[in-house]
Amino acid sequence: MSVDRHGFIDVVETHPFQDEFSPLMQDVQSRLCPSTVPLIHSVYVYGSVATGKAVAGRSDLDLSLILNGLPSERDSKRIESTRRELEAAHPIVSKVDFDIGLLRDVLSAGSGLAWRYWLRHHCRCIAGVDLAEGVPLFRPSRTLAIAVNGDFQEVLEKYRRLLLASGPASDCGRLMREASRKLIRSTNMLRKETDHDWPDTLQEHVSRLQRLFPTHGNELHYFLKQAQEPDAMPECFAERLEAFVNWMSNAVDNSPQ
Repeated sequence: MSVDRHGFIDVVETHPFQDEFSPLMQDVQSRLCPSTVPLIHSVYVYGSVATGKAVAGRSDLDLSLILNGLPSERDSKRIESTRRELEAAHPIVSKVDFDIGLLRDVLSAGSGLAWRYWLRHHCRCIAGVDLAEGVPLFRPSRTLAIAVNGDFQEVLEKYRRLLLASGPASDCGRLMREASRKLIRSTNMLRKETDHDWPDTLQEHVSRLQRLFPTHGNELHYFLKQAQEPDAMPECFAERLEAFVNWMSNAVDNSPQ
């Protein structure tokens, strides 16, 4: 599990980006630099590109954008246009994703906990002022797990509805993949405040849940497969997703503190 010898959750190591992804990262820094787009406070890369494990033509580019304030409709369209331009110009990644947050939320004493953990442990700043600087390392805790994934019911219900409303030409595979990943990572909330482990990979989350709940851990292997190679019928996936979310909601509510 991803915890160092001092009991702190590991951080992403800083190292040069893989050579084949360097032109993409330089383009990102140019297009999304705060001096070019004043609304942007800072930009962070996470996932396989950040860790140096990206696979050309298969991996996504995952970016977190922190904005100085609420974007106008014009701002949102400009940001989305930039995302599409990056995606089209660099087929070395399968897609480009933006997670967008507000500076005020990151700095908030309470609601900013998840953002500060995210930026400190999972991200590398590539443009602007690094908000992770000066943020203490986090130790595993139930409080942190809930702060990071406490929205799982709302998020997964949205995915379920999108799948059921999808037409034949819709991107069901992407929706099932993203929903499965969110579901698997959210199982980290099924922990005690005193637990010292902190799963990192999807497989680690699945293995952990299977040890705690053997009868339900097997079901998570289904979602692990869909997170990697989605091939389920959308209606079937939505039904199993709803059932697992309902079980997990009750398990979280009744989990020992």
